[in-house]
Amino acid sequence: MSEYTQQDRTIALIGIYQCSQLVYQLATTGKVDDVAFKTCVNSLFKDEPKSTLDVYGDDVNNIQLGVNTLLAQMSSDAAIQNRNIEITRYVLNLMILAKKLKELESPLNNIFSILETTKLQTEQFGELHENVIASIARAYSENVSNVSPRIMVNGQDGHLKNPRIANKIRCLLLAGIRSALLWYQVEGSRWGLLWSRKKYLQTAQALHRPDNNEPTSLFDSKDQ
Repeated sequence: MSEYTQQDRTIALIGIYQCSQLVYQLATTGKVDDVAFKTCVNSLFKDEPKSTLDVYGDDVNNIQLGVNTLLAQMSSDAAIQNRNIEITRYVLNLMILAKKLKELESPLNNIFSILETTKLQTEQFGELHENVIASIARAYSENVSNVSPRIMVNGQDGHLKNPRIANKIRCLLLAGIRSALLWYQVEGSRWGLLWSRKKYLQTAQALHRPDNNEPTSLFDSKDQ
């Protein structure tokens, strides 16, 4: 019997959705949900988590943006306008990239090496310091950008050309890959996602905290 549960798989999938929603927010508005962003960044430095939720600070409130996004994207009851094709594309590409990087090994080893050095920076500057975000972005650029499928982020030119925002987006894409690797680790699969969609939705609903504000439409998402 598997040591991993449906909750483990759902939490990891929520992590992918949270990173994807934050990429969309940054690319289109230049703003970001601070708690959700910090949670995604910190997930990159959790190399010995005690549980799947521990990757995200061991607090379900840290992943509410991801919970809301998953429910809006995957629910069969949701109106079609509440689904965002960009977020769906990011999620799928992150899953594919994670699997390819796992097979290639070398890029992942390089990423781990950079993150080890960056972890020392967090102790000096804090995990959201510009230098830390830039280092994580470099890990993505040097080791993931040339791996297919390349993730093309759509948004406002002014935001995408802003170096600080571009670094945050690359940082989030790497965090999304980290969540996708975790999802595979806890025995998540794309076929399983198709066949067990109802289980994922039920588990995500149980993790939902209604006092958190969620957008009525992901196309109109604002800072939480």
